Formats: sequence, structure tokens, C-alpha cells
Amino acid sequence: MPPLDATTLLTVIAVIDAVACGVWLALGQVLRIAPRAARRISAYHGLLALAWWPAIPGSMERLVALPLDIVAAGLLAAGVRGLMRVRYQAWDIVAVVVIGLLATAVTAGDPDLSTARAVSNLAGGVLALMAARDIAVGAGFGAGITGVVMLPYLLLAGGCFWRMGGLLGWMPAGLAPAGLGANAPLAMLRLAVDLTIATGLIALVMQRLIARVRHLTRRDALTGALNRRAVEEHLARLQALTERGRPNALLVLDVDHFKRINDELGHAGGDAALQHLAAVFGDALRDTDCLGRLGGEEFAVLLPETALGGAMDVAERLRRRLQERPLTWGNQLWPISASFGVATMRSGDVNGQGALSRADAAMYAAKARGRNRVLPAAGEAEFA
Repeated sequence: MPPLDATTLLTVIAVIDAVACGVWLALGQVLRIAPRAARRISAYHGLLALAWWPAIPGSMERLVALPLDIVAAGLLAAGVRGLMRVRYQAWDIVAVVVIGLLATAVTAGDPDLSTARAVSNLAGGVLALMAARDIAVGAGFGAGITGVVMLPYLLLAGGCFWRMGGLLGWMPAGLAPAGLGANAPLAMLRLAVDLTIATGLIALVMQRLIARVRHLTRRDALTGALNRRAVEEHLARLQALTERGRPNALLVLDVDHFKRINDELGHAGGDAALQHLAAVFGDALRDTDCLGRLGGEEFAVLLPETALGGAMDVAERLRRRLQERPLTWGNQLWPISASFGVATMRSGDVNGQGALSRADAAMYAAKARGRNRVLPAAGEAEFA
């Protein structure tokens, strides 16, 4: 069987990119999986399929193929950033693409395409390194798998810089690579890199889907707060820290007269009241604190590295904040209040359940004393 020539390999690459364009478009538009990032990656594959199609005349390389290569590399970097959720802004990517296109346009009067090709490779290499950096920051895999996913982008960047050096005459005579159209081994390497990039992108999508599933299984569907199972998992981890002498506390709170809210506003209004409470509290807590819904109108707040005095201050601040921010429903303001019980975690509790029970009892005591107040658990002064 005769070996594959470079032209055949470029045709294979173009066909694979055309198929990948359709697959990513379906992922984003039909299945709604990371739609913005999927559209960018779909466009990346589509532009590469056009840029590398062997039927494009050589005279169109400067006007069509090279600009498409630069824009495609920018779309790939932007798509990777979208999957990583590192940051949604892409001004640095846009800047590299625009500078690359302008630099390519400046070479329009030069009959030799070497400089234009070098500019295209430089822009592609820089954008590949940017994508590798975003993967390193936001992939969410272990170090080994993250390195594997980054590898094709690093190889792509290295190949672009290597080709650029050859085009500008910076490489020794025997080391300057020919273009993909005249270099079958290089075209084969590019095919392998493209397939590896495609596999890595699918892995990133799967990781994002798994993260979404984990998020949904740990979150209350109505309020977005942690569900009871997740609260108990966090509580067990805090208990382990408590056993090593770290101060931790928790609050249990219950919305006052919630049945009256449901009766007057209906169940939709009651749901809105719980969502309002979660939003009000979420803005007031530290990143390390955890807000969870235990069930019905009862919530818990876990406070790592917090002693009794600090926990009482947090509970009082949340109580006032909720009281000062009524729910807007039906063009009216509906006041909402809650009763709080506060407990510190103690050594010897089983998975923190003792602290949860003490805080719950204190919350009921607060209700019995008139509601809309904060009470510490019984016996807390002995441990303060």
C-alpha cells in the first residue's frame, strides 16, 4: 500500500474538521451543552475545514487560508476558555487575532508568502499557548490528566513556532520544515494533534457535565442552597476539624409564620419567599460559609473557624438583613423574619449531629420567646 501523501492527509484533516463542526454545533444548539463555547469550537472546525481544503487555489492562500487559520485559532482559544470558565472576557484573544490579521494584511505587497505564513504561525502558536494556560488553570482534573489534555496545544504551539522560525530563516538549513502541503510527516503529526485536541475537548465537556450533575445532586432545586445531604457531609468534615481543636459553629433558622405567607401569597409566593431568603443570605456570607436547606422553611448555616461570639454576630446580622429587605410580591412589600438558634461544635459529637440538634432546639426556643430573634444553645456559656 503506497504511503499517504500530504495532499491526501490534508483532505482527511478537512473532512474530520467538517464532521467535528457539525458535532459541536449539535452539542451546543440541540443538546444545549456549553452552547457559547460549543459554537466557537464548531466555528473553529468549520473554518479549518475551509482553510485546509486542497481544492483552494494557492493564489487564495494570503486572502483566505491564512486569515482563516488565525481566526480559527482564536475561536479555539475562546472555546476552551468558555469550557474552563476561567473568565468569560476574551479581549486578549481578540487582540492577538486582530494583530495577526493586520500583520498579514501589511504583507500584501510582498510576492513572497513567507512573512505572511510566519505571522499566521506566530498568532496560532500564541493562541495555542493561551488555550493551554486556561486548561492548566481551570480543567479540574488531576495534574497528570491536565498535562495530557494540555499536551496537544503545547505541541501545536511548538510546531507553529518551529515553522515560523524556518520561514524567517532562523533555523539551520536542514531543520526548517516544509509546509503541510509538501510535508507528509508534518501533516500526519498535525492530524494526530487535531485528533488529540478533539478528544481532549470532549473530555472537558464530560468533566463539565459531571460537575453539573454533582452540583445538582448537592443543591436544593428551589433555592440553590445546599440540600440536607450536602449539609450533613459538610458538617461531618467540620466535625473532623473540631476534633483537631478548630473552632466551628452553625446556625439553624426557621422562617416565622411561613404558613401565613403560604396562605396569603399562595405556594408560588411561599416559594418566592424561600428564594428571597437564600438570595439575601448568600450575599452576606463568606465564601467559606455554607447555606443549606434542611427541609421546608428550615435552613442551616455552617460557619468554619468561628467561635460562639462570631456566630452570634453573624446570626444577628442575617436576622436584621432579612427583616430590612422585605419580599416584593404582587407589587407589594411582604416582611419576612426568621428565628435563629446558634451552637458551637464540640469534640465527641457524631458527625456534628449533636451541634445540629442543639442549634435546632435553640431555634425552637427563639420561636417560643416571640420569634424574630437569636438564641444560643443551652449550655453554650460553659464552652465559650
